Amino acid sequence: CGKEQADSESQSIQAEEQTEADSKINNDAELNDNLEIDFTFDYSEDIKADVDYVVANSKSLQEELENIEQIIQEYTPLAQSAQSQMEMNISSRWFFVIWDTELNSLWSRFSNSADPQTKERVLAEQRNWIAMKEEVTLLSLGTAEENGSMYPLLQNSFLEEITKNRAYVLANELAKIKGESFAMPEVSEKYGLFVDNQGTGDVYSFLITRQGWEGDDEAIISIYRQGETEGTFTDNGNGELNFTSDDGSVKGIIKINGWNGASFEITEISGASAFSAGEIFEFPFVF
Repeated sequence: CGKEQADSESQSIQAEEQTEADSKINNDAELNDNLEIDFTFDYSEDIKADVDYVVANSKSLQEELENIEQIIQEYTPLAQSAQSQMEMNISSRWFFVIWDTELNSLWSRFSNSADPQTKERVLAEQRNWIAMKEEVTLLSLGTAEENGSMYPLLQNSFLEEITKNRAYVLANELAKIKGESFAMPEVSEKYGLFVDNQGTGDVYSFLITRQGWEGDDEAIISIYRQGETEGTFTDNGNGELNFTSDDGSVKGIIKINGWNGASFEITEISGASAFSAGEIFEFPFVF
């Protein structure tokens, strides 16, 4: 009877502690009304404190990344209050900083927990990701001169997206070490940026699928030492995208395979081309 009572009291204390933790995180999510709207203020330390708290009070890595989204919500009013392009550019940076801070936290914990072989493998991938970031940003957005005053906003939004994706990849690796179940978010069946880096920090080939400014679905495919083709695609609805180059000389099928990357198979060539029908190109690195 004494053991049962002790177990019951222990469970009650744990439940109370978890309720307090959940309540604190929920309260953090309601800080929107208390956030001081100041576009000149450096929120870096505040964000680090928020991330540290989420890390300490989340029951799992899955819950941790979900709770990071609550910090995003905390800074949403700042972005919503932006009136000028400069204010939009400034406020957009903090969303990237939130995920960058989380990524650094995940790496620190992973580095301290992984066995040497696993650490070496993931460290190589992480270094390659860092080395390619600037180039893939340029490939996706174009230059600052092309985008004008809104370039910092576009750049921050892109960095936020790929840093969030990388945080999930690293969290998945850490979850394996901790023996936790972890579900990766779904990858778009139509849009993404995929790279063949051949295990290095350089982009050899890339595939970009996106929605253009006029609403068309467009793709850019660059193959190392063979050339580049741009065009549009239609969604077959079965996981395949039918691609046709702008000049009609190249047709093929794009397959997006979730976190395993993407592929492009050339099905038809018209006229002289650096490509050949039947060629299949793989892009295993997901940004």
